[in-house]
Amino acid sequence: MTYLDGLRDAASVDAIKTDLLRTAYENEGSFLHRLDPRVLLLWYAVFLFVPWLFYDTRVLLGLLAFVSILAVLSRVSVFLVGVMAFSVASTLASYAVVTAFTGDPVAAVQALLPFTLKLTIISVSSLAVFSSMGPKTLAHGLRSLGVPRQFTFLITYGYRMLPVLFEEYHDLVNSYRLRSAAPDSPGRFRWRHYAYLLKLSMRAFYPMIFNVAKRSRVTVEAMETRGFSHSLHDEASAELQLADLRIRPVDVGFFGGSLVVVAAIALLL
Repeated sequence: MTYLDGLRDAASVDAIKTDLLRTAYENEGSFLHRLDPRVLLLWYAVFLFVPWLFYDTRVLLGLLAFVSILAVLSRVSVFLVGVMAFSVASTLASYAVVTAFTGDPVAAVQALLPFTLKLTIISVSSLAVFSSMGPKTLAHGLRSLGVPRQFTFLITYGYRMLPVLFEEYHDLVNSYRLRSAAPDSPGRFRWRHYAYLLKLSMRAFYPMIFNVAKRSRVTVEAMETRGFSHSLHDEASAELQLADLRIRPVDVGFFGGSLVVVAAIALLL
């Protein structure tokens, strides 16, 4: 097997699906998963504003290194990190290309680099936090902060539907591939092959949406027969769901330690 074949297998639909589902559901062993979801959400809210307080590139790089370490500890999906890195690099490259015709591209990239670093810090923080919380943990954290249960149920239902949608979409694409003829020649740079796959992907999308609509209707009817609407305003039900939430010393230490790290980065760099 050549290196290109190995890379193609690593970037296959099954590999991407497995990695994304592992990130969403199987991060119980990560460090941030052990923390209280309310503390994680508060930490995330703070780090949405912290990068905008600084303009020094060195401080922003230090903050990026800190949140990147947390992302590694959270075992974030490699494909998500790759997509984010590609978007950042392509954004900076587009700045350089556009300003090459109007002025100094190096100066333009240097001027826009702090803004790009701030957005990258927020993106990495989002990956670290939400990759560490499963659907149930995230829903309970939001519910304890006063978010209506209808919204938290949508989050948990959406998470639980992801594996079903992945499998169904993959099966639909395979069924269309069995019933349609592939191009005889892939063409230069395999453009006919990729156009063929794009066509199949678009054809499989609409049946999947139709099946999702039918499945959602069945789910609503099943939830209503079990008294879901009645439990929305039941205090006993809410207390039972949130009984496991506890803010421990490790949660306070993580939040306070993060603020100390930010202060140290700002003072030392």
